[in-house]
Amino acid sequence: MNYPEDPEEQLSEDENEEEGEDEGIEIMDEEEEEGEAEEDKEPKLGWANLPDVCLRQVFWWLRDRDRVKAALVCLHWHHVMRSPSLWRVRTFNFSGRISRTRRSELETAVCYAKTYGAYLEDLEIRFSHPLNSLVSRRFQQTLRTFLAALRKTRGGLRRLTVNHMELDRAAWCRSVRKALVRSLTFYLRRESSRLGYLSLRGARLNLPQGLEVLEAVAASQQQNHLCRRPGITHLNLEDFFSQPLAVFISPAFPQVMNRFQGLCTLTLNYSCLSAELLAALSEACRSLGGGGSLQTFTIRCHIHEPHIQVVWGDAWSQLAQCCPDLRVHITVERILDMDKLGRILLREIPLRSLSLTSCYFSEQDWSAKPALTNLVPCYRSCLQKLTLDLNNSHESVDEELLDVVLLCSQLVYMKVWAFLDISFLDRLLQKRLEKKIILRTIKVRIYINKYETQDEDEQLEEVYSRYRQLINSELHYFAISYPML
Repeated sequence: MNYPEDPEEQLSEDENEEEGEDEGIEIMDEEEEEGEAEEDKEPKLGWANLPDVCLRQVFWWLRDRDRVKAALVCLHWHHVMRSPSLWRVRTFNFSGRISRTRRSELETAVCYAKTYGAYLEDLEIRFSHPLNSLVSRRFQQTLRTFLAALRKTRGGLRRLTVNHMELDRAAWCRSVRKALVRSLTFYLRRESSRLGYLSLRGARLNLPQGLEVLEAVAASQQQNHLCRRPGITHLNLEDFFSQPLAVFISPAFPQVMNRFQGLCTLTLNYSCLSAELLAALSEACRSLGGGGSLQTFTIRCHIHEPHIQVVWGDAWSQLAQCCPDLRVHITVERILDMDKLGRILLREIPLRSLSLTSCYFSEQDWSAKPALTNLVPCYRSCLQKLTLDLNNSHESVDEELLDVVLLCSQLVYMKVWAFLDISFLDRLLQKRLEKKIILRTIKVRIYINKYETQDEDEQLEEVYSRYRQLINSELHYFAISYPML
């Protein structure tokens, strides 16, 4: 017979069950809290939690319009977007044509100068030649406003590049050209004391305007020289003056260049070169106790530029003595006469790089052999880079070129575009394999007097297969055949 259970015992059992359930709930709560704590300890992944240094690296590659959108995502991103490192380097490309898009580019440049000009350290302005006077005037007004806004920010600009203005074109009327030079001169006189690099390549100014700009830069550098520290160390004046100008006859140009004390790198045209200029550079190097001696001197000489001046070898010797680390790089274009080349390529020049180019200009009376046999070997102990572009369809220069490579003991780079035989390349690589030459870069374009170059391509492939191990392990190698009719 089943007796009813004692209500008190039943009640106690129910209480025990409830207590067990409460304990289980408490244990589950503690486990959840521990799990949440462990989750908090784990690093959170995602864009919102990236370190600032990573965000800056990503934002660096964004365009301006994308940067504006990214700055609106959150307060953190907005703060990172204001980092100076994102705005230190800037390039503006201005077209010479009229359009709404091009006009917005000009307005963007001015807005950039007002907002981020204080962070700017490296500025490059590229401007293709204007289509008409309206475009040139708009660019002049924009540049004036841009430089004025940049000047108000009192930033620390270190590098300034304004290339290819080509102010000798007809689209630049006299008043616009004058106003642009005035704006540029005013800015350089006030703000270029911090500059270490200045490039005005392709400005093509007349002589008075060019000297005015250089005087402004030299005046701003005066404080640096008084404190015995170099100012501008890199100066690029290639095509700075208009092409037909014989700058070498002006005594004012060496005088103003004498004020650039501490130059390490200088680039200019041969039409500016004179014995007085070399003497001025020597004196400028000595004035700082040799601390900013000229190290790289690049000269470009073109057939359409004046190149009839006589520069004595003693002037080059004096400059090389004052600047023991001087390396000269000379490019000669379309000057084929041996007497003219001899006046340019003096044996006293510490030449490291030489480029001779005929630019597809052919003349049956011209010969490349005298230059290869008489001029180039004068630099056998210092020449390291040789570039030749010869239209020598009427003569073979294989033997002369190979002798030059063997004579120049320091030659490590050779680039030749010429009519050559495939066997020349084979012999050159064999000399390199035998360690008789130290070339590390070989670039050869072999001109062919026919349209079909299949046979020559197969021969080049055989040469490559024969010296594959040498080429892949020790050389920067490039060789092709090219139809030249």
